[in-house]
Amino acid sequence: MKRFPLSLWLSAALVLLAVPALAQTSKVGFVNPQRIINESKIGKIAQEDLAQLGKEKDRRVRLALDKVNKLQEGLKEDALSVSEQQSRETELRTTVRDYEQLVQNSNQEIQNEERKLIRFVMRRADSILKGIAKERGFTMILTDPEIIGYVDGSMDITDRVIQELNSMM
Repeated sequence: MKRFPLSLWLSAALVLLAVPALAQTSKVGFVNPQRIINESKIGKIAQEDLAQLGKEKDRRVRLALDKVNKLQEGLKEDALSVSEQQSRETELRTTVRDYEQLVQNSNQEIQNEERKLIRFVMRRADSILKGIAKERGFTMILTDPEIIGYVDGSMDITDRVIQELNSMM
């Protein structure tokens, strides 16, 4: 059996001891975007704008529904000719289809606006998140409460982000 020189054994031992020192520990923070939207001044303002849009969409949907209901009542009249009955039924079908399309479009537009709201507020919070990450040594900040089972309270920086966002306004 060949003998390794002492210097090779020493070098191997140093390498093995140095490997754990090279491994960098990760520190993960957490922020809850929904709380930022609900509790920050900027989030509340954005939610008010979204609520106004929702009220306007709701008003339009109610007007369209009223039109559908009036057309349905008009069909119940006994003194309608066959051609008049068919004409009103066609108009009702078209109005119902338009109403359903309006409801679908309104819901989609509100959802799109809500996504924009969240992106807008979180973009404002991004520089704050980066600053806190640097300050506290976080290598990552998670933002999705749906995928996280447990967060140590010391890693949740939501309150601080809200506080700093509010101070910007």
